[in-house]
Amino acid sequence: MKLRTRLTATAVPFAILALTLAGCTNNGTERQPDPVESSASAEQTPGITDITDAPGTGENLQGALADSTVDECKRAGDEWTVSGSVTNSTDANVTYRIYISLLNGANDTRALTQVDVEATEPGASADWSTTIPVAEDGLSCVLRVERYEG
Repeated sequence: MKLRTRLTATAVPFAILALTLAGCTNNGTERQPDPVESSASAEQTPGITDITDAPGTGENLQGALADSTVDECKRAGDEWTVSGSVTNSTDANVTYRIYISLLNGANDTRALTQVDVEATEPGASADWSTTIPVAEDGLSCVLRVERYEG
């Protein structure tokens, strides 16, 4: 009697598993859905990255977005012109790393470019500018500004 109970207890779960898996098979009668690719990703080319230093990797960096202004951010032909200035708000000579991101309406980064501004004296201002070869409309400029003493 014990042998029959043990066989039944083992066989029943396997039978249930086999029936369940049989119900999941496709005998070729059902059509599987085609993969769908969004039109935005199908048309969008990869973004451009032109940086020499990864953001946040500098030693003793300080965030300095308040030290910077954007004077121009506009598309002209197949490129964007971005310019502005930084004003040293500290009591020491500093250098700046400015990372300019061009973002589309979905906040996808279409370009990331680095501009370095060397040795700015306390209270002094320095201009910066760059061109970014992206031929897309409707982008916005977003800055990350890092300041370093020295």
